[in-house]
Amino acid sequence: MRINMHYSWLFLLMIFIVRAWCFLLEGTSSSYAQFSKWNAAVNASLEFEFKTNQRSGLLLYTDDGGTYDFFEIKLVEGAVRLRYNLGGGAQIVTVGHDCGDGQWHKVQVLRNHENTTLSVDSDSGFSTSRGKEFQFGKLSSNSDVYIGGMPSWYNSKLTLLALPSVIFEPRFKGLIRNLIYADDNNVISRRQEITSRFSRKTLKILVAFIS
Repeated sequence: MRINMHYSWLFLLMIFIVRAWCFLLEGTSSSYAQFSKWNAAVNASLEFEFKTNQRSGLLLYTDDGGTYDFFEIKLVEGAVRLRYNLGGGAQIVTVGHDCGDGQWHKVQVLRNHENTTLSVDSDSGFSTSRGKEFQFGKLSSNSDVYIGGMPSWYNSKLTLLALPSVIFEPRFKGLIRNLIYADDNNVISRRQEITSRFSRKTLKILVAFIS
């Protein structure tokens, strides 16, 4: 019985550690994290959680390699704003308030052809794109997913960005966890892992006690 109890507690501890794994972005001029491409296609979802005390900052960006399509998620005066383009013109959805309160907040983007829904905690809003073609770029030329900021090399290659202004957005300072979406090789959404290309000086991996 004691052995079984021991393994039960060990199992629960391992679950807690996995759930508590998150990373900290310091918000400096070279601070960002880089993840594999999101196959946004025409029906897809992406979600993550963040915690910060700042009211503005870039949370996430990805695009089609510099043509038309992009997804930008950022904090704007405590609200979460999704700006995106699927080729028919930019759309904006703003949800939430006081999200810079130092508490965890969950963000989800859900694609369904021309309709895109942004959810923040229990609130949501949606927008309908114009046009007839709603495919998000091509995986072969799409960018990776960037969290918290953009790599500095984009400063001299703005033509590679579908939304060049993203390079000037204030960087995010805070914690991120549970980035979940389907990658190139997997149609089932799963928790993403940071690629080998990120700012090691400003990105700290840590186990944090989640409140």
